[in-house]
Amino acid sequence: MSAQALGWDIHRKFSKVSLVEKTAEGEFRVVERARLEHIDRDAMRRWLSRLPAGTAVGLEAAFGWPWVADLLVDLKLDPHLGHPPALKVLAQHEAKTDRCDGDRLGKFQLQGIFPESYMAPPEIRQIRERTRYRMALSSIRGAMKNRIQALLHRFGILHNFSDLFGKQGRRFLEQLELPPASRAVLESALEVLDEVVRHIEDIEKWLVKNIEEDEIVRLLQTIPGIGLILAYVIRAEIGEMSRFPTAGHLRSYAGTAPVSDDSADRHGARHCSPACNHTLRWALIEAVTGVLNTKGTRGQRLRRLHMRLTHGGKCNKNQAKVALAGQLAELVFIVWTKRTPYEETPPARPGSIRSVPARGPHEKENQVSANMRPDQSRHPIARRGTLRAGQAHL
Repeated sequence: MSAQALGWDIHRKFSKVSLVEKTAEGEFRVVERARLEHIDRDAMRRWLSRLPAGTAVGLEAAFGWPWVADLLVDLKLDPHLGHPPALKVLAQHEAKTDRCDGDRLGKFQLQGIFPESYMAPPEIRQIRERTRYRMALSSIRGAMKNRIQALLHRFGILHNFSDLFGKQGRRFLEQLELPPASRAVLESALEVLDEVVRHIEDIEKWLVKNIEEDEIVRLLQTIPGIGLILAYVIRAEIGEMSRFPTAGHLRSYAGTAPVSDDSADRHGARHCSPACNHTLRWALIEAVTGVLNTKGTRGQRLRRLHMRLTHGGKCNKNQAKVALAGQLAELVFIVWTKRTPYEETPPARPGSIRSVPARGPHEKENQVSANMRPDQSRHPIARRGTLRAGQAHL
């Protein structure tokens, strides 16, 4: 590790940087501090160009870090992205000023305790730009549709259209007789809705056009419940699968691995940590909805698991969705790492004997396997639900 490191405290218009050095006696000394104005990029380059190539830079993952990281890479420095909650814990007993923040980041880097976060490369960030922008547009589209529906409710206008915004529904909206202000609001909302839908379609056309260029996206689409859009979202949010040693690490990153809250003889409820990638968790939960709405043999194993965890759809529906999202995260890990498409019936392990024969499409999906009793589930979620229902395990 270099004897010098740069701590970078980023703000919106400027950054406070501290060059920290580790002496031969093991002490840390601030060599130089500076304030770099973001509007003057030439001055920033001149100051940073004085540092030796490969100097480690501790940069907090605050808003606006990507362009700073790209600038540091361009100047042949070594940026490291810090995880803000972990940095806050390390500095909780120290003074809080801009100068102290820069000093600490450099000192943590030299001490080897800098809590690093994933620094997505520019190409991954570009994919995220499109997928996250589409999510934002989808939110606006839903808000506009809800506003139009609310306008109709205010006038007590009822309709029998399954899709109010289809061809017949739009014709119905255009022929409505409303007061002038409400008519103007309705027409404006429809114009905004059409424009938002057009932008969403443009993004989806780009995704379809580039599908052949990404092998990972094609493989992810073989998993039940994951289509083109969700495959691109998962691909962009994960970035590089090599940073996850096991499927459990990916489940934790996606927020689908419940953690315990036990103390002494008290067994607390399991919950998913909010410290996760919320976009990735949303994509996996959406994929679970697609699995449950799929008919036929595709995704049959996952639907049987859902039926078992919810006792036939009677309880624990939200917990079961999270459990299925965790299963999908494991499937994503396997498909991605092995570069092989998903198979509904996995191959038998060497030396194993299948105790349950493969099911045909004519069999019921909620049928329990031969070696499992309906009142004794193997999954902890189902067991907790059974106890709450007052059923004792035999």
